Amino acid sequence: MDELITLEGASQSEQIIGSHDFCNFSNITHHEHDEQSISIVWWSNVAVLPVIALIGLACNLLNMAVLTSNKTARRIPSWNLLIALAICDSLFLIFATLDVTPLSIPSLAFSTSFNHFYSRVVLYIRTLASTFYKSSVLIVVAFNIERYLCVVCPLNSHRWCTSRNSKNAIATAIFVSFLCSIQWPLAYDTIRCFESNSNEYYYVILMSTNRALQIYYRTMDYVSLFAFNVLPIIALLYMNSRIIFTLRRVVDEDSRRDEETKLSDGLIQNEAHNNRTMRANAMLFAVVFMLFFCVGPQAPARLLFDIYGQYHPKAILYVCLSQQLVFLNASLNFCLYCVVSKRYRSLMKQTLKKFLHKLEGVDRPFQISLKQTKSSSAHVTSIEDHHAHLIQNV
Repeated sequence: MDELITLEGASQSEQIIGSHDFCNFSNITHHEHDEQSISIVWWSNVAVLPVIALIGLACNLLNMAVLTSNKTARRIPSWNLLIALAICDSLFLIFATLDVTPLSIPSLAFSTSFNHFYSRVVLYIRTLASTFYKSSVLIVVAFNIERYLCVVCPLNSHRWCTSRNSKNAIATAIFVSFLCSIQWPLAYDTIRCFESNSNEYYYVILMSTNRALQIYYRTMDYVSLFAFNVLPIIALLYMNSRIIFTLRRVVDEDSRRDEETKLSDGLIQNEAHNNRTMRANAMLFAVVFMLFFCVGPQAPARLLFDIYGQYHPKAILYVCLSQQLVFLNASLNFCLYCVVSKRYRSLMKQTLKKFLHKLEGVDRPFQISLKQTKSSSAHVTSIEDHHAHLIQNV
């Protein structure tokens, strides 16, 4: 029987592993990255992704302010879904940045104290990042389903497109996303390893040796790849194709009816109605395009991992690019709302005006106090001058 060695602090409880499995960096680091790959990873994780995340957080916070500070904004269709999408995008940007950036900073990666803390929480950070990323995808799908019912099945849409159903869809999306992200802390172990060059112990995260957990992780990996990348894109393409076809048919029928009646007033009214209909769906189509462009490359990136391996330079480059696209997807929804939706732009202007008025209200008392100080000082100066003049006369 193999001698058992106890590694204290390897996890929240002591971990007992076989002596032949004693963790040493020389046993687990069989791959060496070239300088170009290291530079690509550093620029992506430390320079590009945090900048995109900061811009995305600012945009999503402004988005939530626009949707919550105006009473008229609550009448926007799918208001609950838009708020939930902004919140999930913001939380994803926070946790995803905490997941990928720290280990790419050498001063943090080689710090034993930071390593001991970060290795205990990173799997849970990754679980939360994955949860909110998948929730965002499912909320976009729910957004499209609601629009599909309103356009294609307008007579029955009032029964399905309700505020209660939207809230239930959001809760279901978050719960399902969490169930499909919990494999990270279950299938990986945090193990204490000895690094001979620095003569220090570090914690590393390795796949569990349990065969059942390995199969579970692999299964959930492919389920997530299909359910949150491939299937949503297919569903959105189908639903929006039906929406475009339905809108085109409605426009043609209205045009034919106008040609028959020859009523100019009716023609102008129908043209205005058609323009409003197209504008209402333009934002949806733009969001769908962003999802297809930014989330779609996740599937090829996962396949490159299987073909080349995760240490191949091509796989590293493509994964970095796909990560940047995912961050862009969580950051650019705000820009799409502003560019496409005229109603949203007007609400944003109202929100900014309210904010500027509040700032002016804060600055105004200070300005008044300055004016009072200047006037009082001027009054004192005039008194002193008058007193000095009297003294000279005396």
